[in-house]
Amino acid sequence: MEFKKSLPPGTVFNTSDKKMATKIKKIYYNGDQISIDQPIPESQLWVKVSGLGDSQRIVEELRTSNIDYLVIEDIFNLTQRAKIEEIDNGFLAVLKITNHKEKKFTHEYLSIILKDNIVYTFDEDDTGILNIIEDRLMANQGNIKTYPAKFLFYTIIDTLIDINILFENEIGRLIIDWEEKILVDKKKEINDLHQIRKEVLLMKTHTLSFIKSLETIKDIYKHPAISELKKYYTDLFDHLYRLSDRLNIDIENIRTLNDIHQNNINERTNSIMKILTIFSATFIPLSFLAGVFGMNFVYMDIFSNPNGVWIFIGMCLTIFLLMLGFFKYKKWF
Repeated sequence: MEFKKSLPPGTVFNTSDKKMATKIKKIYYNGDQISIDQPIPESQLWVKVSGLGDSQRIVEELRTSNIDYLVIEDIFNLTQRAKIEEIDNGFLAVLKITNHKEKKFTHEYLSIILKDNIVYTFDEDDTGILNIIEDRLMANQGNIKTYPAKFLFYTIIDTLIDINILFENEIGRLIIDWEEKILVDKKKEINDLHQIRKEVLLMKTHTLSFIKSLETIKDIYKHPAISELKKYYTDLFDHLYRLSDRLNIDIENIRTLNDIHQNNINERTNSIMKILTIFSATFIPLSFLAGVFGMNFVYMDIFSNPNGVWIFIGMCLTIFLLMLGFFKYKKWF
């Protein structure tokens, strides 16, 4: 991902690595009908932008609604935090979405603008995340088309947060799987668990950032675009707090699994050292005997005994077995 450096405020700079071709779809709707790219009377408008590659085209579209260049700059700056903030006659919301598919983590950056009776959505990549809401709008599920654009703005935010909640549920399942691997199988490699921890911390950061920005505009309920939807935003707060609590639990569970894994390593190391110590201890007297009988004594009866070597081997085995029996009796292994 690129970073904006030494550019004046309001400069449009696309930090995305993907630079996907821009597609703009305009959905007009009122309580009776829906039209794609064709205006209808007394309608609300959803401008759905997929791909940020054609920045000039997007800027021209936004300037038709007199959206400030500082707001436009935020749309193309994918390195910023998740947030919601008030703009002229509306709001800007930025959210980060994480998914886990085919053992890979994917991230999506989405920004939403509510301006008068228009909702703009910007998806870094044409992933189809917002198609869920479009399908609901087309089928009039939840009576979205009968409400003003401010309700669509809320619905999009709520749906994206629900996607993150589903991701957290998937993280919980992965953590349970890792409990089995670490506690029962005593798996040695936990690189995937470290990646899960990284993703949880990242989502935790985005969630807290969005909560804090939402809390800083508690007077959001007094805003004409929001006041009628107070109960919905109260529910949104509840979802965010619940997600934050669940992420805290996940972080603690991962920390516990890391500690258990470290204990497993220490236990495995201690077991190896115990075996090596036992073998070393049993060979100390054997080494002593070998040293004694290796001396150049002239008079030693065992040297002249035809079975002397077997007597020596028997002595060594007896001492070895006696020491092993003593260690076993003491429960040292």
